[in-house]
Amino acid sequence: MSGIQSGFARAQSAAFRAVRKLLVRPLEQWHGRMTVLEQLEALKSLGPGVVVNGPIALGNPAATELAEDVCINPGLVVRGNGGLRLGAHVHFGRDIEILTSNHNFDRPDSLPYDKIRNRADVVVGDCVWLGDRVIVVPGVVVGEGAILAAGAVVTRDVPALAIVGGSPAKVLRQRDEGAYWRLRNEGKYLGWPRDHDLINGVAMQVRRR
Repeated sequence: MSGIQSGFARAQSAAFRAVRKLLVRPLEQWHGRMTVLEQLEALKSLGPGVVVNGPIALGNPAATELAEDVCINPGLVVRGNGGLRLGAHVHFGRDIEILTSNHNFDRPDSLPYDKIRNRADVVVGDCVWLGDRVIVVPGVVVGEGAILAAGAVVTRDVPALAIVGGSPAKVLRQRDEGAYWRLRNEGKYLGWPRDHDLINGVAMQVRRR
């Protein structure tokens, strides 16, 4: 009897793995791509050649602008009703959080804050690299070519070509300006040009407004 039970258990396990592989996993992957596509198609503007490896959550897609060749890895969360503007060739690490509004605590009607949300747009310049688990607070402007080190909490504007890290983030050093502008002038960008969008590993064309 135990042999029959053992064989039945093995058959159940094999059937479960087959259903998971042939039905459940493809549906999960399709749903993940559709969730990303819905957000991208709702953007205020979207440049060509976007790469997104979801999941992501864009707080206010209608106020979000992405230039060409923006590459986003899993876990991006944008919270708030403010705007977000990303320049060309911006690359994101994993699990990044960007805040575009804040609670009103300056002369509020209640404590610790009131119901008002103060919008403060975030702007990220061309060729910026944001490392894993970076947090950017409302109203920050990140200059062109800057690098935000993994785990940085960016609470103030970042100068162009600066490398910043820490909490709160501080300038650690500057990029090699000559090398940067040589590559810019030669148009050398990682993985670019690209004649398609890439959503969760699948080449496609996202519908633009």
